[in-house]
Amino acid sequence: MSTTSDLSPEARKRLEQELARLRERRRTLAAELEQRDMVGDRADNAEALELGDDLVWVEEHIAELVARLAGVQPADGADRLPGGTEVTLRFADGTEATLRVVTFPEEIPEGAEDTALTVHSPLGRALVGHHPGDTIRYPTPDGLAHAELLDLRLPGA
Repeated sequence: MSTTSDLSPEARKRLEQELARLRERRRTLAAELEQRDMVGDRADNAEALELGDDLVWVEEHIAELVARLAGVQPADGADRLPGGTEVTLRFADGTEATLRVVTFPEEIPEGAEDTALTVHSPLGRALVGHHPGDTIRYPTPDGLAHAELLDLRLPGA
């Protein structure tokens, strides 16, 4: 993981403006989706799906911008935790959770959604290269979050 602490004031300002624009776009898209009547023809349903795809893209871009502004650069695809890794984290609110890393969301057993994270999620990428006792930072749509890595068990260990 590298940092972007060398952002110029102008670059930081542009990123912050883009982040504000994307957060407003997220609010608009969410409101449009809420107001949609899902009973309709295929064209109406296609438009709703397209709005949903747009919302996902906006959320991902917000997370990337938050990370850049915080100085966090997620690891590239070659550096990731293997599927099946179990991590125990203590979050900022004091809660602890043991999570299982999966490569694809489809690997998450039904009912275990709250105890899984994907290798490509901001939290999954932030864990790369860290060891128990480390504090990790990861971007969320609402800003940078922190967690302490309490335990990390690789598959087969």
